[in-house]
Amino acid sequence: MGLAYEDWDDRYRRGSDGMHGSTVFLIAFFTSVLTAAGTVYAIDRFNILHHEAPAVADAIVPDLRGFAEADARANAQASHITLLVGPHEASADAKPGTILRQSVPAGQHVPREHPVSVVLADELPKVPSVTGLSVVDATKHLEEKGYKLQASAPVANATVPEGQIISQTPPAETPTEKGKTITVQVSAGAAEVAMPKVMGLSVKNAQTELEKLGLESEVRWVSMAETPTFVVLNQKPKPAEKVKPGTKVELTANH
Repeated sequence: MGLAYEDWDDRYRRGSDGMHGSTVFLIAFFTSVLTAAGTVYAIDRFNILHHEAPAVADAIVPDLRGFAEADARANAQASHITLLVGPHEASADAKPGTILRQSVPAGQHVPREHPVSVVLADELPKVPSVTGLSVVDATKHLEEKGYKLQASAPVANATVPEGQIISQTPPAETPTEKGKTITVQVSAGAAEVAMPKVMGLSVKNAQTELEKLGLESEVRWVSMAETPTFVVLNQKPKPAEKVKPGTKVELTANH
């Protein structure tokens, strides 16, 4: 027996409704997939929603040379660098307490808060006095202070004993870098003089002449008849003989 018309119509309607629901689902699925793919492509192609982190600005190192430490720190802070104070160094070219040199040259670009070390200038040490000392003692004293000694040829000096230092260059208390050489003048003692002839002079005049040359005198008195009195009859050392200042001259005179 065949199906009634109404049964076929009902079955067709149910099949059509099922097919329509599946088709709608598939269309919606593929549409969403295509939409998502397009969105990803658009984001990647046109750099949508992609923001780079802003670059951090660098710092420019200022010239700190010649500045006092407090001023250098203020400049460093304003320039966004970190100041590190290194060892101090004695210098004749910079005022004590100011920046002598820096580890990073001025004008160089560095990351912000980059460390820059500096060297502060110290006052130069002063040369000690070595006048009146022997060369051995002066050499030791100068070496202890970081200096060297150089002695020139000895010169005659009537007031400074032989072997002692008369003068120095640079003079004592002069600011001088360590390692420098101090030149000294050494005494050769009093210079020899030619013994003058004082025989025939009065004792008083003879003593005056000897004193002018730095010589001392001692009178030996004798008693001789028919001989001028208070006149030098003999002298020792003899005339023209070389003697050093301070030498005692014996005068023989009649009284």
